[in-house]
Amino acid sequence: MTIENKNAGANARPGRIARTVVYPAFARTGPEMPATGTKPIYLYLRLSKYHRDGADAIERQRIDLHRKLLADGGWTVMGEYIDNDSASSSAVRTRKAWRQLNSDIRSGVVKAVAFWKLDRTNRVASGCIEWIGECQRSGVYLVSHQDSAEELNTATAGAKLVTGIKALLAEVETDSMSERQLAAKRHLAEAGFHHGGTTPFGWRSGPRMTDELGRSGVRLVPHPIEFPALRDAVTYVLAGKSLSAIGRYWKEHYEITTASGGFVYEASIYRSLVSPRMVGYRMRRVPEHQRGVKIELLDYIALDVNGDPVISQEPVCDLVTWMRVRRLLEQGRTSNVRNPWGSHEWLLTGLVFCQCGNRLYGQNKSRRNHNGVSTRTYAYRCMANRQRGTGNCPGSCTLDAAKAEAYVLGWFFSQVADESLANARARRRAGQTSSEVGGLLAELEQTKQERRTLIEKQGSSQYRGSMVTVLLQLIEDVQVRIEQLQRRLDALTLEEFPIADGPSLINEWPSLSIAEKRGYLRRLIYRLDALPGRSPVAERVVITPIG
Repeated sequence: MTIENKNAGANARPGRIARTVVYPAFARTGPEMPATGTKPIYLYLRLSKYHRDGADAIERQRIDLHRKLLADGGWTVMGEYIDNDSASSSAVRTRKAWRQLNSDIRSGVVKAVAFWKLDRTNRVASGCIEWIGECQRSGVYLVSHQDSAEELNTATAGAKLVTGIKALLAEVETDSMSERQLAAKRHLAEAGFHHGGTTPFGWRSGPRMTDELGRSGVRLVPHPIEFPALRDAVTYVLAGKSLSAIGRYWKEHYEITTASGGFVYEASIYRSLVSPRMVGYRMRRVPEHQRGVKIELLDYIALDVNGDPVISQEPVCDLVTWMRVRRLLEQGRTSNVRNPWGSHEWLLTGLVFCQCGNRLYGQNKSRRNHNGVSTRTYAYRCMANRQRGTGNCPGSCTLDAAKAEAYVLGWFFSQVADESLANARARRRAGQTSSEVGGLLAELEQTKQERRTLIEKQGSSQYRGSMVTVLLQLIEDVQVRIEQLQRRLDALTLEEFPIADGPSLINEWPSLSIAEKRGYLRRLIYRLDALPGRSPVAERVVITPIG
């Protein structure tokens, strides 16, 4: 489902693809109490592929199970747990209905479960057998359309053997499919072919071709509009222009916008410019993004049989230019001098929402009074109209930052209690005093000095011509070591530190980092809803506590 907007440019980026059917984790479909003479039972329905499925498989499972339970007699279906995910390893983390079902089993709400086949519950043999054992210990009766009830509900050795064999066969089938798919994708990557997924910005799929080894596939070719836009973006970065300026230029010159018609997000531009695709490399098995975890993308490029990088599409720029762009962008993000957010901490970022459903973001402005003295004001603003076009937010909500934060902090401190801070565990101070942290700090400072020395050598007679690439690679290697040391240090100095009670937290509050302050707020506050207007902040901010 492509999101469209009348303000979108002629070359608007497509919106995210939505699933055909989205199910709640649990839906009550039966009466509050089971019919007389029957026992309550719940259905677990799962479809392992959601791509254009139309929910047909879910409907078929539901029909088969209702028919079986009706034929068996003695059951009243009370509700359904439905997962519409994939068969991949990531699906384990997204199966909300499966987690809700097991939570209800442990709490004693569910005493009988019906499913179409055992492999719908778990395709890992050990996990499947463990789940059956847990159900037997909890007194939960299992009904399957395809499996024997005696095998599922009997604790005999023979029943366990049959169940284990079936679960193992399901796991082997999954592993076999995974091996075949990985082998096929490995060959496609080695040949430089695109094997699905979102087409990267700047390129599009070309005609199908066959390489010298007889492997057929589709390579990426330059997009007639996006590819020149990337080349111009490189020029902008080298000239010292900001990412927001690139977004404005793309909209004005190329009509490249977001799906809603706004400027392309700075984060999206950044990801495109730092990607090794810029020099033609083929990306391969890039890990899923984790907040706060940075990866070196050059470690995830496809290699040919000789161990050389696969060039799969026309590059935007050469390697030296791209490394200069990467370095400039990284310096812009980590500079100790440039502070794009001003001197304000923006305590409520991520918590406060406008009535239109969008978050409010921090914005600062410089104003001059009648004496000519410049002052800076800070406010949280809804950016929907600016980013997506006029009319997306009728209220255009704005909150004075100082007043809003003072009001929320007043509420927070009044709510702080010992039990609210029970989960705050102190490893930070203990870690900061340890010899390991001291050693890491010394090593980190030494590595940073090494980086400064290498940077000073740019332009010297020692590093000219082809040696420039060598120098840039040395700088990249040192940067990777710095990031690894920083991650190890962060692991020892967590964002939580020992607070015994509410008064102690209040006393320690000024010395906390912004991440720690936001972390404590999120333990008590689910969200903040801001209303437009000029009324006092206390009348315009609605605090929704957790629980």
